[in-house]
Amino acid sequence: MKNITDIKHRIKSISDTRKITSAMETISVVKMQKALSRYESNKAYFETVRKTISNIVLYTKGVEHKVFSSVKENGKEAFIVIASDKGLAGGFNHAVLEFARSQMLGAREPHLFAVGQMCCEFFASRKIAADVAFADASYNPTISEAAEMSEKLYKMFIGGVIDGAYIIFTEMAGHGKMSPKKIRLLPFERAEVVHENEVSAGEEFALHELEYEPSAEEVLSLLIPQYLTGMIYGALIQSSACEHSSRHSAMNSATTNASRLLESLELEYNRARQESVTGELSEIITASMGGYGNCE
Repeated sequence: MKNITDIKHRIKSISDTRKITSAMETISVVKMQKALSRYESNKAYFETVRKTISNIVLYTKGVEHKVFSSVKENGKEAFIVIASDKGLAGGFNHAVLEFARSQMLGAREPHLFAVGQMCCEFFASRKIAADVAFADASYNPTISEAAEMSEKLYKMFIGGVIDGAYIIFTEMAGHGKMSPKKIRLLPFERAEVVHENEVSAGEEFALHELEYEPSAEEVLSLLIPQYLTGMIYGALIQSSACEHSSRHSAMNSATTNASRLLESLELEYNRARQESVTGELSEIITASMGGYGNCE
């Protein structure tokens, strides 16, 4: 016969676990919605920065900047790799980190910006040292952290320490689907910067006549780090939203499995109780019949 006390302990343990997974499931949904809301609230500013850069490139004659140089073959590259600070997110970390490792294999002298505790641990266990580590920046990313990354990256590029830079993160592809993605940050693609820059004829004339002080190149030098910050912040937010979405799915599955296991254990508990009661009744009846036999 099953030990009723052991079954009761298991029911309590699994019931407590289900409360935790259910709470984490709810929190993940709220965190995901907050992350996307923060991104939308800052999107207008970074779109304005991008459009200003686009206008300078399109309508200012002779403007040049190092960020528009061509990609060098076998150049030194930097990689910002974004994973999570915490686990319990299904296959979220494994997918993006293995993708990042495969992308870095062929790079010459790769420089690693590791974002998230899981990213730091992943590369440390493979004897790959991070140039810069942002161990707690992925769960609740901020613009200041994105600005710090873009400033370091921009200085390395302008100083000739690196010839190119990429960011690897998890993209929300729609309909709940997520996939690792790699985007080139530096040097800039002119076509990407001026993409979908629609202006009226009057605006175009004004932009041709517009003068920048102290110069268009100086203004670009101020705006480009902000544009980089916007790109990095967008990737951080998308990665954070995907992490919370993945954790929501994992916790939902855990809660469902716990509920099924509890149903099974409750049936087992009722069966064990019934067997116990039946056994006790049998003992009482046997003892009573034994007493009658002695009387005779």
